[in-house]
Amino acid sequence: MPAQHEHYAHERFMRAALEEARLALAAGDIPVGAVVVHDGEVVGRGRNAVESQRNDLLHAEHTAIAQIPQFLWRHRRECTVYTTLEPCAMCLGAIVYSAIDRIVWGASDPLAATHTAIEATPYYGRRKLVLLGGVLEAECQMLLNEYVRRIGRRGYLFKPA
Repeated sequence: MPAQHEHYAHERFMRAALEEARLALAAGDIPVGAVVVHDGEVVGRGRNAVESQRNDLLHAEHTAIAQIPQFLWRHRRECTVYTTLEPCAMCLGAIVYSAIDRIVWGASDPLAATHTAIEATPYYGRRKLVLLGGVLEAECQMLLNEYVRRIGRRGYLFKPA
């Protein structure tokens, strides 16, 4: 895939993840959204619902993956997850064990920094896991910072990596 077309595709799918993040924000949750993509099509969608559903497992990536377990089983190592925030350890585990082989995120999470952890594990080299951060990073950060401002935690604003 030519680089310009690939860049456009990354932005297109990150915008779909941003739509989910905006829905999470409207529900009072941390605005994180995710989509799972196969062969140029969105096959799974998820948004953070930890606060609204009072369930710590309802992260965007986990929710998107949970929608399509049989699809992922049939299409092992053929999918990409796009998420507006770098995945946490729980979501990273779900991504790896679901055999998703590409992770694209918008804003980096300085507290989680899971991409550095995964690069140090056997999964990274053996499974050829592809990691790409910073896609529409500013838009993702603005949305996260809007949530931080709403809840009054100004000391924890998301900044570029």
